[in-house]
Amino acid sequence: MSQEISFENLQYTNRDRCHKIRMGDNDISFSYLSNHVAANMDDRIIAIEVDDYFRKMCEKIDGNVKPDDWTHHYFPHTGEYLLNPIGEQLIVFCETDFMSLMKNSPVTLEQIGNKQSPPVVRKPTTDEELEVIHYKNYEYLASIAEEVIRSNLYVNLFPPLVKTLSNTMCKTYFDYIIALRHEYIMMLDFCFNMDFYEEELDGITSASRFHLYCEINDMIPARSLNMSFRFERSGFGNIKATIKDKKLNEVLKRSPLEALDSIQGREANAFERKYGISPATVDLARVLPVPIVSSYKCGSLEDILFLEFEKMLELDLRIKKCKHCERYFILKGNYQTEYCDRVPEGETQNCQSISAAAKYAKKVKDNPALAIFNRAYKRNHARLKVGSVKSDAFKKWQSEALIMRDKCMDGKITLQEFEAWIDADKGR
Repeated sequence: MSQEISFENLQYTNRDRCHKIRMGDNDISFSYLSNHVAANMDDRIIAIEVDDYFRKMCEKIDGNVKPDDWTHHYFPHTGEYLLNPIGEQLIVFCETDFMSLMKNSPVTLEQIGNKQSPPVVRKPTTDEELEVIHYKNYEYLASIAEEVIRSNLYVNLFPPLVKTLSNTMCKTYFDYIIALRHEYIMMLDFCFNMDFYEEELDGITSASRFHLYCEINDMIPARSLNMSFRFERSGFGNIKATIKDKKLNEVLKRSPLEALDSIQGREANAFERKYGISPATVDLARVLPVPIVSSYKCGSLEDILFLEFEKMLELDLRIKKCKHCERYFILKGNYQTEYCDRVPEGETQNCQSISAAAKYAKKVKDNPALAIFNRAYKRNHARLKVGSVKSDAFKKWQSEALIMRDKCMDGKITLQEFEAWIDADKGR
């Protein structure tokens, strides 16, 4: 007699719920377009060739060809070629406050559930009609979720496939974005943040930190992406081969194009004669190396996020949260810096400069000798600008004033003595 199986005590974990959300449903799936993405690891750049499907569909429906500068209302980057530093857009995605945008949307989450879906006139009979319906469905979703879709580049470039309009499709889409953001915020901190358990994780690479993350969260540290490779010559690269002719080799290092002009007429060697290849082709390969460029087909927001995350692991990047603007930034070799080089909204200087100025202002405030010197410097510099003091005299005063300031700061003379010396200069 077979034993009856009971599911009474079965409980979903947070991971199970997140996975279910990312699967989509009968009304919506999260892979639509086929954007080609390449990663240039030398320049640390993610290049996205955006699918021009939306432009073609708009032209097909409208029946006319759009001008070159035309952009789709909800998909402005259609057909474009975009370049971003590896890690930059993943950080921006994690920092985008989608929840606030959803709450501030003209259509609230509660209203979305009750919003009347537009009726479907009839079922499609051809693939072309089905394409048009999917296209129109996404435009309808975008009209509701426009603020969210426009808020982030990756959300905009990787739209969902809206198969059937329903009262819950927008909430399903929002849940997907929020689930991905929540997951990548945790992964970003755990794998790359220098301040995250700094002592405990010291000396562990970002890839090994991700492996630990997967162990802790019972995840399989492997995902599949549709990858291909091609050859692409960009720039001259580095000349790694040495030509026997030392003079020619020096010319190659100095100017590849000049060297090519000088070697076009040389005779073929034994290798070139055997394989029937021209000397110029071989010399071109030596002067302009052709690297392999790995490219991927990404159809979903999840695809591009994980691809960029994987490339960050490969580069073993490190990030910190800026102590001024409190945004994450990628460290560029100097692990000691605490401030990014962004210019915050409403400011004219970047966070590093603002911080340096604030530190100096505090130092001046805490040290009267610096404050006295600064006032005197501004006064004499103003005299220099109007011509009441010569440049040589100003430089001589500056040199002497710096010596006196340092003596005061070192305790060799009193503050009153330094101030008296400064005041004596006023009559000069």
